[in-house]
Amino acid sequence: MTASCRSRGTTKIALIGPTADDPLALLGDYSFPVHVILSEEVADTRNIITPLAAFTEVFGTENVLYARGCNILDERQAGAPMFPGDVESGSGVDVPSLLSTRLDMIDEAVAAANAADVAIVCVGDLSGTFQSGTVGEGSDAASLDLPGVQQKLLDAVVATGKPVVVVLSSGRAYNLGGVEDKLAAQVFSFFGGQNAGLALVDVLTGAVEPSGRLTISVPRNVGSAPYYYNHKFKSSGTPIALHFGSRYPFGHGLSYTRFAFEELDIGSEKVAVRGGTVAVSFTVWNTGGRDGFAVPQLYVRDVQSSVVRPIKELKAFGKVSIKAGEAVRVTFEVPTDMLSFTGMDGKRRVEPGVFDLMIGESSANICLTGKVELTGEVLRLDKDWRMTSNCSVSEITK
Repeated sequence: MTASCRSRGTTKIALIGPTADDPLALLGDYSFPVHVILSEEVADTRNIITPLAAFTEVFGTENVLYARGCNILDERQAGAPMFPGDVESGSGVDVPSLLSTRLDMIDEAVAAANAADVAIVCVGDLSGTFQSGTVGEGSDAASLDLPGVQQKLLDAVVATGKPVVVVLSSGRAYNLGGVEDKLAAQVFSFFGGQNAGLALVDVLTGAVEPSGRLTISVPRNVGSAPYYYNHKFKSSGTPIALHFGSRYPFGHGLSYTRFAFEELDIGSEKVAVRGGTVAVSFTVWNTGGRDGFAVPQLYVRDVQSSVVRPIKELKAFGKVSIKAGEAVRVTFEVPTDMLSFTGMDGKRRVEPGVFDLMIGESSANICLTGKVELTGEVLRLDKDWRMTSNCSVSEITK
């Protein structure tokens, strides 16, 4: 095992949760060790570095207090209560829950948190096909609640008043029962793979600047699921329900520094439909106190077209390294073919007209806006589509 060099110090860390020391909790359901659960085989997981193994390696056993807190499943079973085709109708079928209801380990977790300076709570899913886990093929969910009694564990640890970092390793979005605003930090690690533990240590200690951004939207409520950022509004208007929207939007992600977006320049306000390229440039400043990575994103909206179009669509993005206090100039180039859509005739087409341009840090945090007009006749795309955008970065001469 290797990890970035850093001082162990005397910080006491409580590492808590059912996914903190479970190698299979770091793997997706089509990885071999997880997949063989269906055949009741046992896979070698010695090369998988869990969060507990990584934190212990870096900070020492004397500074890491581990408590499991709860189980997700008390026992992982091969097979499922019901496979597709086993019954003629799903109506009236009562499938018992396999989730653990044990609460007897929570007190030990609370004690660990009270004895530590910070608590890292690892919760989430166990991936597995057809209910051998909590997420994966044939393992759907009826809510956005954490599986089993994990929310009770998290509530108890948060109630200690110690700083709490939640690490969510899962294959789907979950809400955290309203404690999100009480946390010191929240990390979506999804299924990080065999070195996920080391990566987690690097990010949480600041040895590595976090630069990941969400590729999904995290709904506020199960009533808005499935929620996606590029939804469409009805022509008559759509009332916004209280449960609509996402707490953490598509493209969202924090870092240990801050950025400012300025000086938008649109290469040409009129671009030919056929063979054209939309070009935008802007300045990104690192206004924080340490070097970091900005991830600027370009979203586009077709203002008026022959069919209803999404309110915005991601068309370009880039990962840009910027030193503290410095700035760079970022340029996005988007071929007009990427502004195409499927028309009523089932064919891809690019239509002339006005498009809104939105530059931001996420689909919800838009910092700069502009417009471009495509000119010419409707272009039908039969072959040889140009569907790759470009991001280039240049230093700003002081």
